Amino acid sequence: MNQDIARVIISEETLLHRVQEMGHEIAHAYADNPDGMTIVAVLSGAIIFLADLIRFLPMKLRVDLVTVSSYPGKTTRSVGPKLTNYSAVNVRDRDVLIVDDILDTGSTLSLVQAELTRSGPRSLRTAVLLRKPGKAPSGIEANFVGFDIEDEFVVGYGLDYDGMYRNLPYVGLLRSHLYE
Repeated sequence: MNQDIARVIISEETLLHRVQEMGHEIAHAYADNPDGMTIVAVLSGAIIFLADLIRFLPMKLRVDLVTVSSYPGKTTRSVGPKLTNYSAVNVRDRDVLIVDDILDTGSTLSLVQAELTRSGPRSLRTAVLLRKPGKAPSGIEANFVGFDIEDEFVVGYGLDYDGMYRNLPYVGLLRSHLYE
């Protein structure tokens, strides 16, 4: 599997250090709420990021999950997000943090934000592991960002290509001959 990676973009050590920092930033932002918060994670890409992040959140929290599909099968181009598994998450009057793996086109976050906003949260913020600032639209912001990266197709640490490579402990650039 490692032979399919052209180069490591973000090492395992760097990822874990930054996720810990993000945990402290998020905990500070929600420190005044004794009721804690609700995290809504976007599956499947955010699962590893979520698992590591919540270990650094010393507060009461609930975790709910939504599944969104944007890259079906062997493609590196989004066909647009579709909610494939969304149970009516109870976020009314709660502080909500959406956790996603990457802010790319912004369409996934827009979709999830719109769905959750209809449910009446007290506040709604977003944390993403990766952001492509040159590609992300100006109307979609993430309150907490792990890393800004170039507009390249990356895998690992939850991000996949055709369902594979999520288990890599780093973020790497997939060799282009594998998907072109």
